Amino acid sequence: MLVIEWRKRLNVSSLLRIPEISQAGAYRLAVADNIDPYVLFAWLRISDLITKNQQVSQELNIVKLKSKLHLIRRLTFEDVDTIRLRLKEYFAECGIKFAIVKHFTGAPVQGVIKRNLDGTLNLIMTARRKFADVFWFTLFHEIGHILNGDIEDRLVDYEFTQNEAEDRADEFAANTLIDPEQYSYLVETGDFSLPRIRQFCSEQNIPTYMLIGRLQRDKYLKYHQYFNEKVKYELDKIEKQ
Repeated sequence: MLVIEWRKRLNVSSLLRIPEISQAGAYRLAVADNIDPYVLFAWLRISDLITKNQQVSQELNIVKLKSKLHLIRRLTFEDVDTIRLRLKEYFAECGIKFAIVKHFTGAPVQGVIKRNLDGTLNLIMTARRKFADVFWFTLFHEIGHILNGDIEDRLVDYEFTQNEAEDRADEFAANTLIDPEQYSYLVETGDFSLPRIRQFCSEQNIPTYMLIGRLQRDKYLKYHQYFNEKVKYELDKIEKQ
């Protein structure tokens, strides 16, 4: 009975066909030892089910999405519940169904973007990394893929993928979250003291954790430095359909 139930939920005639299906088309796997095709397929299917009944007002609207970037960026100061609610609201107004889905071991995915037949998009993020700076960088990275026109059918964004499209999305995320000119000036001064970091963040209207995370990622700070200033999000609960 359990097998039959899972076949229904995953919409497959046989669970043994999952690796075959996973290797085809939109579910194409990257070559990596840490990917379990059964887990990945199940995770993607769960993501589809969660977003299936979400209502959005229109097809994907790139112009409107660009106009929402400053509002999305402001959410970096909010609590997790407000973030979930507002992101769904903002993305829905742009023709995007949004959800944060629990991470499964065996599916090292940071995000998935799927183009639907009705012209809308699904944007799914995992809760694999709990640090707030990583969450926001990943979210704007996925938005970068959308704005850069990288989505043909379904883009499964693995954490280990490296190519030109990923580099462009990374650059978009970095430059949207922190003004690149001001960041370069800060780096040139070499002053990464906590008072200077707080001053910079106050001037740029960004959370302290955002700059600390960027400096750590760019290897100007060690990951243990200013650890108490970092913020974590609890995003592990699976959203209801």
